[in-house]
Amino acid sequence: MVGRWLLSAIWVVSMSGNARTGCFDDWFCVSTAPQTGVLRVYLTRPHPVVVSVYSDAITPSPYTVALTSTTPHIIGKLAQPETFWSDMRKKWTGGKQHAQHDDTVIYGWPLQPVGQYPIVQGVNGRFSHQGASRYAFDFAAPPGTFVFAARSGVVIDLQQHFSQGGPHRRYAPYANYISILHDDGTTGEYYHLQPHSSTVAIGETVNKGQHIGATGNTGFTSLPHLHFAVYTAQAEGRYTSVPIRFAQP
Repeated sequence: MVGRWLLSAIWVVSMSGNARTGCFDDWFCVSTAPQTGVLRVYLTRPHPVVVSVYSDAITPSPYTVALTSTTPHIIGKLAQPETFWSDMRKKWTGGKQHAQHDDTVIYGWPLQPVGQYPIVQGVNGRFSHQGASRYAFDFAAPPGTFVFAARSGVVIDLQQHFSQGGPHRRYAPYANYISILHDDGTTGEYYHLQPHSSTVAIGETVNKGQHIGATGNTGFTSLPHLHFAVYTAQAEGRYTSVPIRFAQP
């Protein structure tokens, strides 16, 4: 799994008096209130995310909060807000923290017809399926092969503008992907997609078996393929894959 959660933030910063707000893309914002120095973190769209904020001005650091609604979460009060803003860092992972996977779910095959696209790296694969991505699957497929949702859910994130890829980890930030939130709080992740191939949008509900995009060769990859796995969100930008079962061919 590539580290999309650790990409550099794009901040839209606003200031009013002593107030200050910084927003990460369109996921969440961090703000300090004027005079009181109250520090808040809040969602800017209704998709769950686990956020860890780092700064010498807060205790504990990092401070982790699982955001599931747009209601602001108060971290505390800052004696020196400028210190916070000068050294503040954050890591985040989309999905619900420590979600419990529904093991009764049978997943559809993301590439069709079944058997035409071989699994070139599976569970505990030596190339990259260790640790957090232990339970991932890589399906070899020519670029442009249709990708289908393996399970129903809501699209909470996607990237389709990158065109770079190669067999080195420096390419990891350039993977195109679609992230689908399942009803148990886990996310289905479809990676290395062809540029501009997504047929869905953030916030859209998709059904199992629905066409959502096409395979490509973007990001950290040694050959054109689809990386698919189901993950649960953890603190400090981490994640972990979970074992799943596919339908019988």
